[in-house]
Amino acid sequence: MSPASKAAGAIYPFSGSKNLPLNDSKPTRRIQEWDTRMLHRVASRHTKKLDRLMVFVTKTGNNGYIWFMISIPMLLINRYRAVGYTAILAMLISALAGEITIKHIVARVRPCDSEFGQELLIKHPAHYSFPSGHTSASFSMTAVMFFMLPVLFIPVLIYACLMGFSRLYLLVHYPTDVMAGIVLGTICGTVAVSVYPYIPFFPF
Repeated sequence: MSPASKAAGAIYPFSGSKNLPLNDSKPTRRIQEWDTRMLHRVASRHTKKLDRLMVFVTKTGNNGYIWFMISIPMLLINRYRAVGYTAILAMLISALAGEITIKHIVARVRPCDSEFGQELLIKHPAHYSFPSGHTSASFSMTAVMFFMLPVLFIPVLIYACLMGFSRLYLLVHYPTDVMAGIVLGTICGTVAVSVYPYIPFFPF
């Protein structure tokens, strides 16, 4: 990203495809000020042990790896097959809504491309910031567990929260990106639970 784009992102992190500001409304400025203030607090609490933990957690969420590792084996067990299919459906809906649609509409510049320009502990993410895809996938899985397999709900919820925090800790998302990911993922998981019985190709 060019220096000019970084400067634009620092002031107007909700940007279009050319990193031009969408608006400079007072609510947008207040949200950004709060986001930046909260992220500075997180950045000030880095330790070597937390660095390693947060890098590990966030890498397990790349492309939903950890959640597919849980869901796919369920497909082999009759008792849990519906849960596995529904979890995968929830993550696909989440990816379609968040990664493919909302991110490209909002086109928000990541904090690591604006005022948080220090060297990252992970590979630089390729896409926009809002909402957090790691978080939305994690909470779509959490919603499915809540409705269909409550015994796993608490462990999955705890890990989903760690996943969201790791994105803040690693400075690749703002707090409102993660909050939006929580809401989006929960909605997508709930939708998947509601519609899966009506999808004819699910082999139940």
